[in-house]
Amino acid sequence: MHNIDWQAWRGEFPGLQQATYLNTVSLGQLSRRSRSAVNRFLDLWTAKGASAWYQYWLNEIEALRREFAVLIGAYPDEIALLPNVSAGLAAISSSMNFSKRNKVVAAALDFPTLTHHWLAKSREGITLDILPSPDNITVPLDAYEKAVDKKTALIATSRVFFTTGFIQDVAALAEIAHRKGAYLLVDDYQGTGQIPIDVKKTGVDMLITGGLKWLMGGPGIAYMYVRRDLIPTLEPTVAGWFGAANQFDFDPHAFTPRSDARRFEAGTPATAAVYAAKPGLEIVNEIGSDTLRARSMALTGDLMAKLQERGYRLRTPPTPDQQASIIIVEAENPAEIVRRLADRRIIVDKRPGAVRVSPYFYNTLEENDVFVQALDEVVGA
Repeated sequence: MHNIDWQAWRGEFPGLQQATYLNTVSLGQLSRRSRSAVNRFLDLWTAKGASAWYQYWLNEIEALRREFAVLIGAYPDEIALLPNVSAGLAAISSSMNFSKRNKVVAAALDFPTLTHHWLAKSREGITLDILPSPDNITVPLDAYEKAVDKKTALIATSRVFFTTGFIQDVAALAEIAHRKGAYLLVDDYQGTGQIPIDVKKTGVDMLITGGLKWLMGGPGIAYMYVRRDLIPTLEPTVAGWFGAANQFDFDPHAFTPRSDARRFEAGTPATAAVYAAKPGLEIVNEIGSDTLRARSMALTGDLMAKLQERGYRLRTPPTPDQQASIIIVEAENPAEIVRRLADRRIIVDKRPGAVRVSPYFYNTLEENDVFVQALDEVVGA
């Protein structure tokens, strides 16, 4: 990490010259590389028309799949590219047999997309057990241990909680699930990029994440990993021509899913989003997840210390290794605070009862000072 010129990396993100941006957990900064890549997509569309699919676009899609596989320690054939997490959840839930095990275990601190999906599936006989948080920050492993039983098909939960920054031990969750005959599905939208993960070492069965945040790829692209030996057992009823084994036979009478994770991809991909996403992933892989984690936590630790020195109440995970680069500052009127900070060109976000701040590698210690000083002034106004 000490050999990296972080100031030079800031030059890759022009938005950092326009604001003090501490909100990557909502939307990662746009890189010059991503803007250039989208322009290249548009130029190909103009010059090549539909022939761009065969000469360029399909190759770019496969290159993105490989880039993400490198990041999480997977094989490219285990990766599906989707428009969002909801599409991934639909593909998985439509693929599983819930006739004997119809229970899903999630957490109250999970992002609502995850719980909403399984709540909607209740009309199909699926039940959802939502585990409460005893401290509004964490969910103990013991709670999963007690909740997972012979009726449980799936633990479906986040690696990082979006309102607390707490990092769950997904390896331990995988062990609990597997010991009791269930699978583990991880929503890693809040974690991938800022925190290293190796899906093979952790034993995760399925993982869904997206480009919007720490992967700096913008909206419209999500990544789904499904363990290779699990893929043949999952045949989605949410299907489409890009998931067909003989896609270009155009046979209306037969559908055979692809043998790899592409069976979950259904319809035509959003190619502009593919072009925007790949440079962000390349930057993450170029710097390295371990280095990004160390840099982000140095910034996060500095900012937390400064806030605590001034008497702000933080929702803080028990130990530093459980802390993501997400800081929750309790506040009585977070919407007004966020608005006033935005008037000063300081971009953070609000969540119920709190201001949420998220430094990333392209931020600086000086920006931490700017934020804390402004927060003092806004709160004291």
